[in-house]
Amino acid sequence: MSVDVNTIYKPKTVSKKQPYFSIVIPALNEAVSLPGLLSDLANQTNDVFEVILVDGNSEDETVNKALEYTKTLPLTIYSVEKRNVGFQRNFGAAKANGQWVIFMDADNRLPTYFLDGVKYQLARHPETDVFTTWVRVNDNETRINQAIEKSINFSFELFKSIGQEAAFGAMIGAQHNVLKKVKFDENQKVFEDALFLQQAVENGFSYQIFREPRYYYSLRRMRKEGTLKMARSTGMLMLKYLQGADFSEEDYGYVMKGGGYYESETASLFGSLNRYVKTASKKQLQHARKLLSTLKELQIS
Repeated sequence: MSVDVNTIYKPKTVSKKQPYFSIVIPALNEAVSLPGLLSDLANQTNDVFEVILVDGNSEDETVNKALEYTKTLPLTIYSVEKRNVGFQRNFGAAKANGQWVIFMDADNRLPTYFLDGVKYQLARHPETDVFTTWVRVNDNETRINQAIEKSINFSFELFKSIGQEAAFGAMIGAQHNVLKKVKFDENQKVFEDALFLQQAVENGFSYQIFREPRYYYSLRRMRKEGTLKMARSTGMLMLKYLQGADFSEEDYGYVMKGGGYYESETASLFGSLNRYVKTASKKQLQHARKLLSTLKELQIS
């Protein structure tokens, strides 16, 4: 199927340095979150990279916000008619010039040393073909959020230890040659990121999880839908994934709606969530501690 593509912006001058990293960002109605990530990229201590934004024909100011960074970033902007995160990642990867392609979500945040930190880890682990990193949550001053952060990171390790590799599409890096053989499955409604990793490993590529540096992972879905609902839906999805489910027919309630879905939050929603966390966090923390105790018993190296 042909897809209409519009090149919104491409740098007129090409850097003499071949980019070491190509940062591919799929986006849909991310005018609020995207500037934060682009600002973080503009402030990186590493400057040998390019940024490829693949916008799914957003209805808000996503593209206009991105255009504001064309003077501070080696940024190419494409608009595609097809709104599909797998397709957008594959499209961006096909345009990439870097030795490494790193897929990021528009609501990520990065410390200034992130790319240099990744480059250091790749030098330490030259066998790496595909990687992810541990996360920090954007707002981890509460004990429940600290527990969520630890649960996410130990879950990555747990899944890898049992041969069911998983990571967030918000941060997956792959050598350029890997992407010639492995693509994101555009038919999958969810877990296309984990299935990408599984396919890479099945093709003989080496997958690593770096515990440092860490990127800031947004909990905006949890804030929007509520902690309890999010925990239930995520748990069910993980179980289905471990059972080898095909996600091409059903999304099991985990709908990808773009950034506009999260920005429609209201003050009353935040108030309700704050009250919920205060009253329910003790029970949730007990559950989280049990999970973490189980994971630690595995003595993950």
